[in-house]
Amino acid sequence: MSVHGLVVRPGEGRTFAYAGQPMRVLAETQGFAVVEMTVPPRFAGPLPHRHHGFDEGIHVLSGMLLLTYGTDDPVEAPAGSFCLAPRGVRHTFANPTDEPAQVLGLWSPGPAGLAFMADVGAVIPPGGAPDPAAVAAVYAAHDSDLLP
Repeated sequence: MSVHGLVVRPGEGRTFAYAGQPMRVLAETQGFAVVEMTVPPRFAGPLPHRHHGFDEGIHVLSGMLLLTYGTDDPVEAPAGSFCLAPRGVRHTFANPTDEPAQVLGLWSPGPAGLAFMADVGAVIPPGGAPDPAAVAAVYAAHDSDLLP
């Protein structure tokens, strides 16, 4: 998508699925990408991991996430929280509450982050555990590692 003064209105923008939920692309350039997504209630989240080809940020718009970055213990991140995982930093997220969380996901460079999210989102089912081999294959294909 070429971006020159682009305005994305509610309901507009391309979408793809992540764990059965739509991710709506709000901005997509070579430098960065931004998506809006809903993290469903009781979503266990991905295994801890790191990316070598892109930086990732999460801004919590509503609800609450449990975020783990580096080797620190999980931190509650209510609405208004922002977390950044630069390349190479271990991270994960979960929604342990009974309410959905609305978030903005940000990646730099944009194409690498969006390609990863589209591919990993396709192998994470809406409920239950994903196939570990399929998830590992996506991470490997996108220069990312699953970690303990």
